[in-house]
Amino acid sequence: MSAARAPRCWENLPPGLGHLRRGFRRPGLLFLLYFGVWLAIVLTRGSRIRLLAGDLSKAENVVALAFLVLLPIAVFLASRTSLQNLVNPPPREGMGTWALAWRSFKKRPRGVGGLTLLGFIYLVAFLCPVLADYGPDETPSRDTIVNQYQPPGTSIYVFGDKKRGERYALAYEFDGERLVLKRGEGDDKRVKLKDLGEPRRGWSRGADDVQTTRVGDVEAPYRIDRHPLGTDALGRDLLTRILYGSRISLTIGFAAMAVAVTLGTFFGVLAGFFGGLVDGLVMRFVDTLLAFPRLLLLLLIITIYHGAKIFVIVVVLGATGWMGVSRLVRAEVLRLKTLDFVVAARAMGFSRARIMLQHLVPNAMAPVIVAGTLMVGTTILVESALSFLGMGVPPEVPTWGNIVNDGSDALRDAWWIATLPGLAIVVTVVCFNLAGDALRDALDPRQRF
Repeated sequence: MSAARAPRCWENLPPGLGHLRRGFRRPGLLFLLYFGVWLAIVLTRGSRIRLLAGDLSKAENVVALAFLVLLPIAVFLASRTSLQNLVNPPPREGMGTWALAWRSFKKRPRGVGGLTLLGFIYLVAFLCPVLADYGPDETPSRDTIVNQYQPPGTSIYVFGDKKRGERYALAYEFDGERLVLKRGEGDDKRVKLKDLGEPRRGWSRGADDVQTTRVGDVEAPYRIDRHPLGTDALGRDLLTRILYGSRISLTIGFAAMAVAVTLGTFFGVLAGFFGGLVDGLVMRFVDTLLAFPRLLLLLLIITIYHGAKIFVIVVVLGATGWMGVSRLVRAEVLRLKTLDFVVAARAMGFSRARIMLQHLVPNAMAPVIVAGTLMVGTTILVESALSFLGMGVPPEVPTWGNIVNDGSDALRDAWWIATLPGLAIVVTVVCFNLAGDALRDALDPRQRF
């Protein structure tokens, strides 16, 4: 049977269109979705992108712009490779373990869905300077009475007062020749212009500003501060803080997982390969650490290093989470070292280090990768719990746990401050668990067919 005609580059522009033309609907829609999100960001956030391009002194701006440029290239290359493999699939006999696992993974909708949502979450984390209108600690206006504890969907109107600065209001209306501002719901919170508190000084109107209405020396709103997810106790935009908090929480989760996987693999290989006294000492050490409740152990260590930086939090989370990985690796090494390829390597005179690093560790990585995927979600939960207790990342650094902690005192009156970042934690952890479960099934040879 002859192979189908290979797709040309132009047939897959935009990415995903070639899949749809040839009947591959699911991957085609997925690639079109990612490309559409990128295009929507570029078209709707053009002014913000130009602003960041003019300030390349910040590393986060450089990373965001670089990611924005590389994203469509990566999507196009991935979609091209995917289409070629779907049109002319390689023979199963010539595929490696990871290629077979990836093919099996793509047949599991829950895993693909979880991985897709994780891709969007990380896309948001990388592009948060582009997507956010404010800084994580920035209060758009200086009027705390208007800004604090505003519910989702609030818009704050900013008026220019040439004599006294800026004026802020949730609503306004004209009453004859007077401009009446509102700072809340109901007539009892109507405030006349002359009765407002002292505004921020130093506001000046540029020569090119557009004026729509004027009542005396006050100009109609020249800016509207929108808060889709509301504001917190200090008047900061909650959506901005959740976006910036995703970077810290996801970074801590992955970095701590890397530390835990490295330690667990090291001790697991030592225990499984050498056996005997080494195995006994390592496993009893692991049992001793598992006997301590992890949260109490974390609180004890972090209390000693009070005011610790993010690096210390990552090391502590990783150093207290490697024990399960070591047991998985030890069991896998005990199984592998009795197989023929390890026996042959010993007969050929290979050193112990070479056998461990080149033969045992690569073949034992399948359960480690699954455990690491599930560990990221667990680590995010633990970091959030520490931040909620005030023992994690410093309060001035926005993380999902810190934001939940900030809103814990106002759950009845301002439920959105703690609820919305809590939902972000739940969605992220569920996505990691779905992807990890699907990856575990895909790496199991008994469930591939």
